[in-house]
Amino acid sequence: MKKFTKILAVVMLVLMVAMTFASCGIFSLNTEKMAKRLDRKGYQVSSGEEDGIEFVYARGDADGYDDFFEAATFENKDDAKEAYDDIKDGWADMADEFAEAGVKITYGKSGNTVYYGTVKAVKAALGFPSNLFVFAKKK
Repeated sequence: MKKFTKILAVVMLVLMVAMTFASCGIFSLNTEKMAKRLDRKGYQVSSGEEDGIEFVYARGDADGYDDFFEAATFENKDDAKEAYDDIKDGWADMADEFAEAGVKITYGKSGNTVYYGTVKAVKAALGFPSNLFVFAKKK
């Protein structure tokens, strides 16, 4: 019985911490913060807003291959989901092409933001703890 109580207490603690992180928006993406993180890591960054969509583009050089990151933050989640659904197949094809050259590509959607880039650049842009969940995509 003591062992069960200890396990239950640990599970409850983990759930409380996870709910705290989710409620304070620690996993939400902010284009301004992404641009600052990338700039600090030495990427050439451009950002702005066009037609209500905030964007971030970043370029760097990783061992002779272009290291890049692109993100767009939409006004609402429905627009972001629609955009992601429209372009994720194209991104998957490009990820396969890059993989043949030995470059790891990833893409995803978080809240109102869709992003695409090399694993290294995406990890740099998302920051901790979100970067713990970034992996190369494969078809």
